[in-house]
Amino acid sequence: MVGIVIVSHSKALARAIVELAQQMVKVPVPIAIAAGINDPQHPFGTDPIQIQKAIRSVYSDEGVIVLMDLGSALLSAEMAVEFLNEKQQPKVKLCAAPLVEGAITAIVQASCGATLEQIITEANNALSGKLAQLSPQEADQPTVSFLTQKSQSHLLSRDLIVKNPLGIHARPAAQFVSIAAQFEAEIGLENRSTNSQSINGKSINQVITLGVRQGHQIRITAGGEDAALALNALREVVENNFGETAMPLPVDLRQCENRGVNTTLRGIPASVGVAMGPVIIYRPSLPQVDEQTCKNPQSEWQQLQAAIQTAQQQIHQIIQSTDHCDIFQAHLLYLQDPTILHQVHHNIFTLGQTVAWAWKTVIEETMTTYQNLDDPYLQARAMDVLDVGGRVLRLLTGRPSPSPNLTQPGILIAQDLTPSEVTHFKTEQVLGICTVTGSPTAHSALIANMLGIPMIVNVGAQLLELAPETVIAMDGKSGEIWMNPDPEQISIFPEKTPITPEQKAITQDGHYISVVANIIGVADAQLARNLGAEGVGILRTELLYMERLTAPTEEEQLQTYREIASILNPYPLTIRTLDIGGDKPVPYLSLDREANPFLGWRGIRQSLDNLEMFKTQLRAILRASQDNNIRLMFPMVSSVAEVRAAKAILLEVKQELQTQGIEFNEKMPVGIMIEVPAAVTMVDKLAPEVDFLSVGTNDLSQYIMAADRTNAKVAKLADAFEPAVLRMVEHSIKIGHEQGIKVSVCGQIASARQAVPILIGLGADELSVNPPCIGEVKAVISGLKMQEVKRLAYEVLELDSAQEVRDYVNNIF
Repeated sequence: MVGIVIVSHSKALARAIVELAQQMVKVPVPIAIAAGINDPQHPFGTDPIQIQKAIRSVYSDEGVIVLMDLGSALLSAEMAVEFLNEKQQPKVKLCAAPLVEGAITAIVQASCGATLEQIITEANNALSGKLAQLSPQEADQPTVSFLTQKSQSHLLSRDLIVKNPLGIHARPAAQFVSIAAQFEAEIGLENRSTNSQSINGKSINQVITLGVRQGHQIRITAGGEDAALALNALREVVENNFGETAMPLPVDLRQCENRGVNTTLRGIPASVGVAMGPVIIYRPSLPQVDEQTCKNPQSEWQQLQAAIQTAQQQIHQIIQSTDHCDIFQAHLLYLQDPTILHQVHHNIFTLGQTVAWAWKTVIEETMTTYQNLDDPYLQARAMDVLDVGGRVLRLLTGRPSPSPNLTQPGILIAQDLTPSEVTHFKTEQVLGICTVTGSPTAHSALIANMLGIPMIVNVGAQLLELAPETVIAMDGKSGEIWMNPDPEQISIFPEKTPITPEQKAITQDGHYISVVANIIGVADAQLARNLGAEGVGILRTELLYMERLTAPTEEEQLQTYREIASILNPYPLTIRTLDIGGDKPVPYLSLDREANPFLGWRGIRQSLDNLEMFKTQLRAILRASQDNNIRLMFPMVSSVAEVRAAKAILLEVKQELQTQGIEFNEKMPVGIMIEVPAAVTMVDKLAPEVDFLSVGTNDLSQYIMAADRTNAKVAKLADAFEPAVLRMVEHSIKIGHEQGIKVSVCGQIASARQAVPILIGLGADELSVNPPCIGEVKAVISGLKMQEVKRLAYEVLELDSAQEVRDYVNNIF
């Protein structure tokens, strides 16, 4: 097989190109990267020796193709070839194709077994797809059939409808070409919906050039002795939607709106609840930046590299937690687009612009280029550029994520939302949220749930076609969205039962259960208190640290903790120390990408290694404890040694505050979260070290079931209703009570109506729930009898699956 070498000034760019191309092929291709130079201060460049080694690593008698980016890359590559021996030199070809398009084309064709000459021809034509789409009058269109007379004697054809969301874009095109290449038959493809001529189905550039979109009719033609076999194989991949999720063919929503037609859309439920109101389209703009000149261009350029690296880390986290990997893989490529970076470099070093102004200028110019195109799909890419550009610009300027300026209540429509954006929403204005992409396990969905805002994600690009002010109704439990809902549809929405905040959660036989809230900040603390929370079982402090370039100061944290405590007094506020890592990146810590982040450097492990930041948070919590009912809790504990180490640091901070004459509550309760199997096993040793326990069922479920809850393929396995998880909860509560301390249960299961009888029956002293669920959980508890739920709890522990547990509870309550 022909080998491929990628030569680039940027190692990140080269890796991203290879990663993208490898997702398009099933047959591994020998690929080597020669990118960047070994200089931490100035990593951009190319090295002839490095290129020579890369060529030799993939060399075979079938040859090697070298693709390069700009400038010195070509000179370095030419020099590297000269270093090879006389036998190897003729079989190593430097390719003039554009790097990104050429490399992807070359790798796909190499995987199909193409020759050196065939690959170079295809790679050099890699821009034909763009030319056909952007400048159709200038593109070379095939004028005659490529089929030979022999092939035409065995000619077969098949008409099919393309149903996958984006049609035959790069990855489906690669699949089509790979399959076509397996047959001797000559394969033709035409787009019947655009009246195109037949093109060579074994050429990835020509296949992409057809511009086949969802809903288009294509005709596959095969000629040759194995034509029937080839046609059947290609038909199968098309009918299987190229392995992508099938979606309904697009509905022209604008026509429906104009005619008052009632239309239903469907997405993935992310936050329960119902809402109805006018559509509010949310398209965040770039942060405002003043035009300024810079004094140190090199320093400005280094700031950009740091911001891009942080943005890449954030996007990699998104990729791990969403089904829409293609979208965000493209975002990574935007970050290393040589045209964008070259122009920004020019603006900084030649025009003397500051990095923020230079970046903003280039991003706006790029967006304008996309918006001026005729193709609606390509026009929509301007939003991707805005997303990526805004992410970097906010990192450069330290500006927070934008929040919509709403003039009236309504349903917010967006491409996707960050946790910071949702945090700033006011529940009286944002009645519901619907997003084009997104994941129900994303932190934005978790926050919407806590704020009591119904949310549906992954609805599709049709959402953005809705005209502003269109009235829609949404059901966050079923994932359904109705445009212009009729009275019958509105009537199926359940009316909200009034909640009495003062009502205590007391069983029918007199047992009191504390119902507290899971919160992330001041806004939902007030919401929780208004809804009847008797304190906070867990304040997740991560959002104080995320999406900023520096850690929050002691004073910033102190102000937040005091404000929340004052809302809750005299009820308790349980503050969980920082739990980052895993699916929660923090840019300024330069966390390495981990193969298994949930099993990595996170929670108390990370805090014990970052003493300065840990002590700053402990100082703020201790200072806030003066005259407030505050409890401290350590996350992700897996050993007695960790608890003792954390308590020793806490004692050290207390002594420092006493020396400075700063007052605090010296008897502030200290607890830990039980969310690691090791902690469950060692709970008899851990309990004597602390004042209370809190069982975190979200993480405990995924660790017990060995299923990443952010991975859509296995997330359903991380179900807290699984008897294996419930047995861990039961054991933790039992041992905690034997040691004379109270045990709380937090996580999504504590908010689930079906789970409440089980958890109470297992002996939970406190349930920490999402604020919107407080009233319902209290109502469920008030209808229970302890003797009955104890029997129920121990019966479900003997069942075989989560579904059996749910069914069993449903049959009784």
